[in-house]
Amino acid sequence: MTQKVLKVKDNDVLGSTNEFLRHLLSSGKIQALLVPQSIPSKKVVYPVLIADPKKLHADIIAPVLPVATATVVSKITKVQPPSKPIGVVLRSCQIRALIELVKLNQASLTNIVLIGVDCPGTFPINTYAGFPEKKTPTHFIIDAITKKTNDAEQYLRSACKVCKDPIPTNADIILGFYGTDIEKEIIVEAHSEIGKDLLKDLPLEDEKEGNAREKAVKEIREEKDKKRAMFLKEKEGIKGIEKVAEFFDKCVNCHNCRQACPICYCKECLFDSSVFDAEAYKFIRRAENKGLFKMPSDALLFQLGRMNHMILSCVECGLCEQACPNTIPLMEVFIPAAENAQKEFEYHPGKDKTEKVPMIVYREDEFLEVGEK
Repeated sequence: MTQKVLKVKDNDVLGSTNEFLRHLLSSGKIQALLVPQSIPSKKVVYPVLIADPKKLHADIIAPVLPVATATVVSKITKVQPPSKPIGVVLRSCQIRALIELVKLNQASLTNIVLIGVDCPGTFPINTYAGFPEKKTPTHFIIDAITKKTNDAEQYLRSACKVCKDPIPTNADIILGFYGTDIEKEIIVEAHSEIGKDLLKDLPLEDEKEGNAREKAVKEIREEKDKKRAMFLKEKEGIKGIEKVAEFFDKCVNCHNCRQACPICYCKECLFDSSVFDAEAYKFIRRAENKGLFKMPSDALLFQLGRMNHMILSCVECGLCEQACPNTIPLMEVFIPAAENAQKEFEYHPGKDKTEKVPMIVYREDEFLEVGEK
């Protein structure tokens, strides 16, 4: 790993990071950058693919995740990877999701330069768009990082509060905000030969001895582990068909969660197909047999089916919960389910590029016993 320092001019964190990205784009070593950038209304930040450095006004710290950036990269690379390198700025959960999509043959990392950023968490879209504080969401979160306060905690999405790891892994370049005074300098790390080559000619300073990043990262991960353990303990009571059915009782079967999920990639979902269509008499027969049944039907089957389909690759980004029109707290079920399933298979989605998804690997000595332990 090569570690450099990006000096922040006049406490302007966004201006300095944009200058860094413009230098990167102007170097000729990459042909475009996928960055989070405000739309004209300034209400939300979306992924934008930029080829002209003059049009780059990114906000890589903006605490909002309106769509899965991993899905955007999948759309760009799945049919044919780019002929020349493209840099993509991603949060840690989206890097993990992208790696899972690559394993599932839904994306390619050919000529993709992963630029990871330390993630202080994200707010729900409506909270971000109508932020109640005097400062902008970005400057509010920068202030919280600088002063090491928990002021932003009240606004974070539930998934971000118990995030597995806000520090990027498997990135070619990492822009680090922890372990430094973000309003004075940003740590820039190269974790691959591609990353080292890109940083070689950029206006960066050598890292001075005594950098506190390693200690800061360790402390953040330990704190996240404690919060996550408490969360899992609190939610372990949601078990059994009755409690699960009650949990999903507000589900209207709209499938918004599937649309938002970076791991749900099927061209045609079983639950959007004609499989569950039937003649009127079959619905009447079910009503006669049971006395009554809820319509629209199969909402619970959809939730359990989707969970079974993608839970091993779930990176717990929380986009499914954000997309729910009835604000069902999906993370209260999906995070414990993902934790248990991934633990059983000793699988960590998105952490290791070479590790295969367990469901596509046959092992003779796996799960020789069935039933409860």
